[in-house]
Amino acid sequence: MKKIFTYVFIIILFTYGFSIKLYEYKLNGITIYRSLGSPVDPFFDYDEVSIVNWPPFPAELITLREGTPTVIIIHGMSPSEIDTKIDYYKQSMINTFKEIFPDTVGLYFFLYPTLSEKLEKSAQKLIEYTQQFDSFYIYAHSMGGLVVQYAIQNEDFRKKIKKIIFAGTPHYGSPLANFMMIKKSIFKVSFGDKIELIKYALLISNILNASIEAPNYKYLIFGHKFPKIPSDLESYNFVGILDFDFKKEDLKKILTSYTPTLLGLMLLKYVIENIYPEESIFLLNDGMVPLYSATQDAKYTYIFHATNHADLAMRRDIIEKAMEVFGLERRNKDAQ
Repeated sequence: MKKIFTYVFIIILFTYGFSIKLYEYKLNGITIYRSLGSPVDPFFDYDEVSIVNWPPFPAELITLREGTPTVIIIHGMSPSEIDTKIDYYKQSMINTFKEIFPDTVGLYFFLYPTLSEKLEKSAQKLIEYTQQFDSFYIYAHSMGGLVVQYAIQNEDFRKKIKKIIFAGTPHYGSPLANFMMIKKSIFKVSFGDKIELIKYALLISNILNASIEAPNYKYLIFGHKFPKIPSDLESYNFVGILDFDFKKEDLKKILTSYTPTLLGLMLLKYVIENIYPEESIFLLNDGMVPLYSATQDAKYTYIFHATNHADLAMRRDIIEKAMEVFGLERRNKDAQ
């Protein structure tokens, strides 16, 4: 009987002791906004709010395939991990790397909770899980790059890195995170007649799973300072600019982008363009991260035009470029 009570206690502890409240705002039975950790100041119409306990999943290093050399793939923030820990974004990233990189290359995917867990804690897990390797390459998308910036302060971890690519990493944050973190009750004071545009953009991007109100947006507020990238590390920035002019090449890129994400990011870009003046450093962006922020700190920078934020994680030509930067041979499909 004592053992039964012990098991029950452990289950309750894991279910509620490490969980965080998820608020789902609904209108006519449809979820229109989600907030993790705390309720929002109402800035939209809704007729129901449900509150559930959401337990963040533990970090893990997933072996996609063994081999040498070793490549560590690190994802960024993912609002839809509320529903499933490996969502479309993460699975697409995994699939593209497995398809593009040679079969002889070891591929490992660092999966970590992005919405509420402190990045410093995730960085420590990354250090622990990679102790088994003598050396490795890293491809880190978006917030994943910030996790790495904390991890490389560990000298043993840093020495193992051959090359690292920061893809769409907000080294200086993003103004879009400011919209998430600011108290909605002062929207009108801060943005005046632009308030309705911001409201609808936040709602639509939330519905499309392009955003969710969550504690870890505090890391993404523009101007947030992160540990510097050491100058002795061979580091690269992969940066996207959402600047389609609908040429043939751009149309191909549009067709390979995930439509709901592309629409959400184009909407966010539209908001930025209508809020900030023409000379603002925020206007050139990938729909999420400004060019100014994504081009900081690393030694070298590659810029990809007609490219949205999600493309940097999964578009074939970009991942092929990563393979080239790492100096790894392309898989010869004709030889299979």
